[in-house]
Amino acid sequence: MGELPHPFESQRCIGTVTQVGPNSVRANLPRAGENGSRLHHGLRVGGGEVGEFVVIECDELAVFGRVLDVRLPERERLTVEPSLGSQDEIHPVGTVQLLATIDLSEMKAAAGIGRYPRLGGRIYSAHPELVRWLLADSESSKDDPHVLNLSFACLTDDHTVTLGVTPEQVFGRHCAVLGTTGGGKSWTVARLLEEATQHNSKLILLDATGEFWRLDSECVSHVTIGEGPSLPETAERVAFPHSDMVESDLFALFRPNSQSQGPKLREAIRSLRLVQRRSGMADENGNLVKRKKPRTPIERALAEEADYVESPRAFFSVRHLAKQIREECVRPYDWNDDTKFGDANQQDEGYCLPLMMRIESITSSADYACVFRTDGMTTIADSIEAFLEDGSAKILRISLQNVPFGNNAREVVANGIGRVLLDKARDGNFREQPLVVFVDEAHQFLNRTIGDDFLRVELDAFGLVAKEGRKYGLSICIATQRPRDIPQDVLSQMGTLIVHRLINDRDREVVERAAGEIDRSAAAFLPTLGPGEAIVIGVDIPVPMAIQVRKPTARPDSQGPNYQVFWSYPKTISASSLPNEEFGIVGMSQFEEREYELPNGDVVDGVTCLLEFEDASFEVGEGTIFSCGDFDWEVTELDDFDESITVKRV
Repeated sequence: MGELPHPFESQRCIGTVTQVGPNSVRANLPRAGENGSRLHHGLRVGGGEVGEFVVIECDELAVFGRVLDVRLPERERLTVEPSLGSQDEIHPVGTVQLLATIDLSEMKAAAGIGRYPRLGGRIYSAHPELVRWLLADSESSKDDPHVLNLSFACLTDDHTVTLGVTPEQVFGRHCAVLGTTGGGKSWTVARLLEEATQHNSKLILLDATGEFWRLDSECVSHVTIGEGPSLPETAERVAFPHSDMVESDLFALFRPNSQSQGPKLREAIRSLRLVQRRSGMADENGNLVKRKKPRTPIERALAEEADYVESPRAFFSVRHLAKQIREECVRPYDWNDDTKFGDANQQDEGYCLPLMMRIESITSSADYACVFRTDGMTTIADSIEAFLEDGSAKILRISLQNVPFGNNAREVVANGIGRVLLDKARDGNFREQPLVVFVDEAHQFLNRTIGDDFLRVELDAFGLVAKEGRKYGLSICIATQRPRDIPQDVLSQMGTLIVHRLINDRDREVVERAAGEIDRSAAAFLPTLGPGEAIVIGVDIPVPMAIQVRKPTARPDSQGPNYQVFWSYPKTISASSLPNEEFGIVGMSQFEEREYELPNGDVVDGVTCLLEFEDASFEVGEGTIFSCGDFDWEVTELDDFDESITVKRV
C-alpha cells in the first residue's frame, strides 16, 4: 500500500469473524477482556473497544468497519465479578458495522461492501494512518502532491494524526455543521474559515450573534448592520437600504394582513416609483394624488415608465409610503365620469389604517435606521462588490447582531443578502472564483414563511442557494443547533455533514433521514460525543468518520456567563489577619502613594502596597490583577488606614 502501513499486521489482530450479515458481522474479540490497551510501535491498539475502527481481511480486499458493541456470552456474564472468587478465562464477542471496502492492489476506497468477509476472517485494529488516508482519499488527491487540503481535525484517539480533506469534499456539494450548544459547532466553523484562508479563497460569513469578531487577519474584513455596539472596533457600519429589497421583502417587513392591505401597498409603491421618475406629477408633499384626477395621464405614464416602476429594486421615497396608501384608497371610477378616479373610499382607508400606522412606526424607528435612513452610508451590496473585487480579501464577515428581531427585520435582511449573492451567482460571477457563504444560526433564516392565509411571503433565498447555487460556483455552509428546524429538502442538499453532539432525538432522526450513510447504530454515538468531537458524513467521504476538530486560533466568543466570576462576592484581606491560607499571602506592607502600571499599560497615581507570598512578592494597587491558584483576582479597593485590600475574581 505504498507508504501506508499494511492493514493486516499480526500485532494488531484483535479477533475473528463468526457470523456475517448484510451490514455487520459478529466476531470473537478475545483481547476486549484484557485490562487496558496495548501499544505497538508507540501506537495504541484498542483491542476491541466500542467505536474502534477495524479492518477485516477478505482476499485482496480489506473491509473497513467499526465496533458497535462488546459483550460476554450469557454463560460467562458472572465470571468478571471479583466477589465470586477467581476469574475464569472469558471470551468476549461483539458486533462490527461494515462501512467501506479497500482495494489493496489499487489503493482505492469505496463506500459500501464490494465483497463480504468469510467466516473465520481475521479482524485487525485499523492503523491511524490508514484511517487518515481513508478520510482524505479521492481520485484527485492520490497522485497529485499539490492538492489543497483543509487540515481542520485529528483522530479522536490519536491527536497526532492530522486529518485533511479537500475543499471539494467539504464545500463541493454544500456543508452543514450541526450540534447542540457546547458541542463545538462554532469552533468547527472558525477552524474551517482559518484553514480556507491558507488558500486563495473567497468566503462570506453571516454572523448572527457577533461571536466571530475575533477573526483577525489582513485578509478579513468586518462590517456590521444596524445601530449598537460592534466588535472589533475596526468594523465598518453599513446599511441594507429598502431600495435593495424586493417587494416580497417589504411585504414581510410591513406585514399587510388582509385582502385589502396587500394590493393597496403594492399600488402605493408603484405610484411612488412613478413620481421618482416624473416629479412633476407629485403634489407638494411628494405623493401622487388620484382622487378625482383623470386616469389617462397616470396610466400612460405608468406604461411609459414600466421598466422602472415594475423593477424589483427601483428606488422610491419610503417616508411618503403611508400617505400614498391613503391616496390609493379611492374608488376606481368616478360616479359621473369614467375617465377619472373616484372619490375617497372611507371603507378601504379604514381597512388600511393599521398598515399605515405600522409603516410610520417602523420607518421612523431607530432600530430600522439601517434600512430606511441610509443617506451617505455604504450599502451591504457595495461592501460585497468591493470584497469580491479585492484580490487580497478572503473573508467578509457580516455581523447581524444589531439587526432587530422585531417585524422580521433580521430574517428579511439576511434573506436579502442571500438574494444578492444568488443574483450574482446567476450572472456568472463565481464560476472562476467560487464563493462559500457561511450562515451561522441558519435555523433563523432558512425558508421562513411570514404572513397569514391571505398573504404569505417565502424567505427562501438561502434555500435556493442550497438547491441551485452549486452549478454557479456558489456554495453554502450552514451551522445550526436545531437541525429539525432546517427544511428537509434543504438539509438533503448538504453533501457533507459535520455532526457534533446531538441530544434531541428529533434532531438525530433528521440527520438520519438527510444522510443515507448513517444508520441508527452510528447515530447512537451522537449523544456521547465530547466537546469538539464530531462525525463527518459525506457523499465524497467513504465512511462516516469520528474526528476531533482542532481548536481555532481565533476562538469564537460563544461562552456563556461565568457564574464563578459574576456570582462571587468580593473578599477583603487585612494585614492583621495574615497569614491568609486561602490566598497564600504571608505579608502585606509598604502602603504608600505612588505611580503604578495597570494591566492595559496605563500609568496611574494611587495607593499601593506590597503583597508577599511564600515564593514571590509584588506591588499592587486598585485595578491591578494577580493570580492565585487557578484564578485571577483584581484589586478593587486598597485602604491604607486599615491596611487591607479588597479583591474580586475576574
